[in-house]
Amino acid sequence: MYVQRINNLKELSLYCQRWDELAGDRVFQTWTWVSTWWAHYGQTQPDCDLAVFLVFDQSEPSSCHGRQDAPCSLDANRLVAILPCYYQQTFARGKVLRLLGDGEVCSDHLDLLVAEKQIEGAAKAIARYLTHHSEDWDLADFGAVEENSTGLNQLFTDLQSHGCHVTRRGGQSSWSVELPATWDEFLALQSKSHRKQLRRLDNRVLNSDRAVWHLVKTAEQFDAAWELLIDLHQRRRNSLNEPGCFASERWAAFHRDVARQLLEAGQLRLSWLELDGKPIAAEYHFATSSATLAYQGGLDPDRLDEEPGRLSMIRTFQHAMAEGHTTFDLLRGDEPYKAHWRATPQTTYDVQIVPARRTARLRHQVWSYLRHAGQVARKVTNLFA
Repeated sequence: MYVQRINNLKELSLYCQRWDELAGDRVFQTWTWVSTWWAHYGQTQPDCDLAVFLVFDQSEPSSCHGRQDAPCSLDANRLVAILPCYYQQTFARGKVLRLLGDGEVCSDHLDLLVAEKQIEGAAKAIARYLTHHSEDWDLADFGAVEENSTGLNQLFTDLQSHGCHVTRRGGQSSWSVELPATWDEFLALQSKSHRKQLRRLDNRVLNSDRAVWHLVKTAEQFDAAWELLIDLHQRRRNSLNEPGCFASERWAAFHRDVARQLLEAGQLRLSWLELDGKPIAAEYHFATSSATLAYQGGLDPDRLDEEPGRLSMIRTFQHAMAEGHTTFDLLRGDEPYKAHWRATPQTTYDVQIVPARRTARLRHQVWSYLRHAGQVARKVTNLFA
């Protein structure tokens, strides 16, 4: 196994096809999502440097004869694993290694991109590389690592065997609903009271002339639907005295950009529901071959008595089953409504790794001490307040 760090998006784009092969059906790990995220969140930031680690199997046959874009040792045919990261230089914590897509975008299901049979070898190779180049980083900070993330968890084990200090702190759960084939079967899985509510809303509202559900299918429909999503989302969050996601210009620009690309790829599920001729809810979802991923939405805060959120969710659940999807992924966050829909949680962890270097350990200890002291001070202040 040979590991190469790439710090240039143009050079990395040579491997975009192989990247998507390794990412498979996971939207948040695709080249489209990650490269667009870097363009909006990393490329323009002076404190960020791209650090994508490619693992090549030197025993694999080469197909690079006659190619001028990469040496044979870096032939895409030999690429077996990718760890998509970047370095962020901080004053308090030094040079921090993070996963591409982290932060306010809340990309879920991030992992080491690798074929199952190559996990052990690829993780060991990356661990050797990172420990050999430990002067390049002071801390690795990976958020929302899933309990069943075999690639990253193997990497953490290997880094620990090289003397790195690994700590895990419980994070928010990731929730998903296993979908049956039909709506009636889905209703049978719900509690008696919820089943009754869903049937009433479906029969009396959604199947009446009052309701019309729209799904964006063309680029011409996109702009109006997107503005509608922004309006409903922001109005609802503002009614709760929250800024709303679209208040972040960078977040809004990234999502408009990536949503257009996912629409072209057939992976966007942008919809809105009209009731009595006026929009009351919008959903911003993604799709794979077997799952719908519920990312964000918006409601009319002036019509909450008509249950716009539940009405919209009914239609998106029904559409997911009509597409033959077996999973409705509600993603990360412990909002009470998820358990109400019979979703099951999966544990995630925030993982921090400190290399064996003495200065890195000392820096992390000082930062941890100051962080703990600050937490204690806030608690004391709140107590007296």
